[in-house]
Amino acid sequence: MTKQRELTSVMFIDNNEIDNFINKKICESCGVTNILTFTSTSTALQYLTHLTEIPQLIFLSIRFPIMDSFEFLDKLDKLKIDSKQLDIFILSASIDPADKQKAKEKNCRGFIDKPLTAEKLLAQLNTTKI
Repeated sequence: MTKQRELTSVMFIDNNEIDNFINKKICESCGVTNILTFTSTSTALQYLTHLTEIPQLIFLSIRFPIMDSFEFLDKLDKLKIDSKQLDIFILSASIDPADKQKAKEKNCRGFIDKPLTAEKLLAQLNTTKI
């Protein structure tokens, strides 16, 4: 039997502020107490660089104007963060199979189709590390 953990911290990195707002409300409805949202990968990366405690889940969109999610993941890999602690999911409306393959190659825990729902969020508690 899989143990479900309590979800207390989530980070969303999506350049669409409306998506971030909706995702935050979904998390709040599921009892998440610490929700971070970023509209740029570079700002999120800078934040993670100085963080002592990383979020339990990171939901990452693919398309960004300056640094896309795959570049972000490459740079994140170079930080001193233990990648085994990271549960990163691509959250995207992309239907391109190459995006799903790249996410798998970058060791993302999964690829979730937008929009995020409470059911999709809670399902990740059964697939993430305890």
